[in-house]
Amino acid sequence: MISLKKLTKAVFTLALLLPLAVGPLSVHARVLDKVAAKVNSEIITLSAIEERTEILRQKYAGAPVSISKQDLVKEALNMIIEERLQIQEGKKIGFVVDEDAVDAAMKDIEAKNGLAEGQLREMLRREGRTLESYKNHIRDQILVSKISRFEVGNRVKVSEKSIVSFYKENQKEFWEEGKVKARHILFIAERGSSKKVRREKLRLAKKVLREIRKGKDFAKLAMEYSEDVSASSGGDVGFVGRGKMVPEFEEAVFSLKPGQVSNIVETEYGYHVIKVEEVLPGKTLTFKVVKDRILQILTMQKQTQVYDVWINELKASAFIEVTLFEDAAENTSLISRGIVEEGENTKLNRRVKPRSVTDAREQALQKTWEEMYKSVEKSKGNSKADENPEYGSLEQKLKHIKQLRDQNKISEQEYQKRKGKLLNRL
Repeated sequence: MISLKKLTKAVFTLALLLPLAVGPLSVHARVLDKVAAKVNSEIITLSAIEERTEILRQKYAGAPVSISKQDLVKEALNMIIEERLQIQEGKKIGFVVDEDAVDAAMKDIEAKNGLAEGQLREMLRREGRTLESYKNHIRDQILVSKISRFEVGNRVKVSEKSIVSFYKENQKEFWEEGKVKARHILFIAERGSSKKVRREKLRLAKKVLREIRKGKDFAKLAMEYSEDVSASSGGDVGFVGRGKMVPEFEEAVFSLKPGQVSNIVETEYGYHVIKVEEVLPGKTLTFKVVKDRILQILTMQKQTQVYDVWINELKASAFIEVTLFEDAAENTSLISRGIVEEGENTKLNRRVKPRSVTDAREQALQKTWEEMYKSVEKSKGNSKADENPEYGSLEQKLKHIKQLRDQNKISEQEYQKRKGKLLNRL
């Protein structure tokens, strides 16, 4: 059947961020708050990008294909940019997230992570974060979900004609394999059993089969002799499909016609006598049966398409700038996934960048992203220049007050106040 998993996209749920947001909190305390990008009037810091990168790394940990660190950073930044744009749009329209919704989400996070009351607060405190700031993060995610559902939901329409067309074009996807209703009598003689046990069980199986051939009731004999759990119901195993039974049993079942009884069938469990009562041949499911399923498939496809269009509209009307390097020659104003084009003096203008670009452009962009990731890694290390924060760069000053906060020399409130003053100078 058609797999709905192939069509899902983490756009309209909190599944990605909420359950996982507790895990990588330690990143927050390690990474230097360096301004990495601006989305209209809001900034995105390196710590936020690195924190999201860690969440994505965990998400893709079991993926069959490895994902490079650069790609994770690009995806993380792009996700944050899209979220900021949606939050800004939601607030502009007037969406409000009430406290009950936030509290319910918090309880859900605690339950899914097995946290007792007060543990989340303590975890956040150890990482230099407050419960209130974390609740604000949750509030933002709920707002993202609400605004995306509102905008995308209003644009998604699936017609009856498109449902019918999908059904006609994908008949083979709605094929249902045949099933067989059967009973059996099991004489347990596993392949590790002694020869004596196996001989005795085979002798008994032959005796019972002779009685069935003489016309005795199969169900009653199953209740008397079968050693399977189905004995109490006369050996009834219900309707079974292919791929659900051991090969020898399956081959025998699907070779019989209704009313027929098999010869003795040997499997890894012992000896079986099988009777088929009904055969349901394979068939294509009717339109009426699968209509709702097709509607769900097409709706999800449309949601993905409409979401991409909507996000591109938000990006096109926004001022988005990525400035990772202090050196103007290196500051190439990076943007993930071709959000916008470069303008004069490496400042980003408001035009949406086409998805098809030259190979040279792609190579240059990839190289710059590699430099970006090195910059992220470098920012985690210690620097002797921090010993003189008053005369250092903005980056060094931010690091200094962060260290003061982590060493409990200043309060969280004082830290946020000083950081705000420094960032407002940008």
